[in-house]
Amino acid sequence: MKGELLGLIELHRRVHPAFGVEDLAKLVYQGVFGADHLLSDPDRFAREFLEEWRWAEGRDFPDEPLFEPVDPRGRIYRLNLRPAKRRGVDPEALLDVLLSQPRRGADPAEFWERWRIVVELAAEGAIPFHPDRLRGYGEMLAETGIVPRHSVAYRRANRPRYRLINDLQDEALRGGLRSVGLL
Repeated sequence: MKGELLGLIELHRRVHPAFGVEDLAKLVYQGVFGADHLLSDPDRFAREFLEEWRWAEGRDFPDEPLFEPVDPRGRIYRLNLRPAKRRGVDPEALLDVLLSQPRRGADPAEFWERWRIVVELAAEGAIPFHPDRLRGYGEMLAETGIVPRHSVAYRRANRPRYRLINDLQDEALRGGLRSVGLL
């Protein structure tokens, strides 16, 4: 797990300018919980997805991949909306696929184990974050229970527009993604 997590962090640091502590926490969080916290309110999910789709400019970030891994086990991915829009995907059909995906039902202990590994990687000098800052950020997350968000610097540099795929290996979900032209 440690090597896979390091590779995932290195990938995101390489392709996403301004990748900071908050973005690292969000990456680890998404790699454990997927989209479950968003899918718990389907009406809100639908409203926010359609609004974000509207603002996703297909001509921006032309090299952005369609799918980006967020899980070191290769199951959970970000589906970037700009490349999906460039493919001419029907947003309503994609919304139906996203809403129908199976929930993760992940164990919070898995997040904390991965966060422990992240702090260890920083202490070893494998990633350029100060371990005390990561420990402090983890303590804040534990105390508040908030879901990590992208940093302001990351949002400015990357203008993220994506939705999470809870399990890209799930055959039913893959069938849905094929039906809208994404696989």
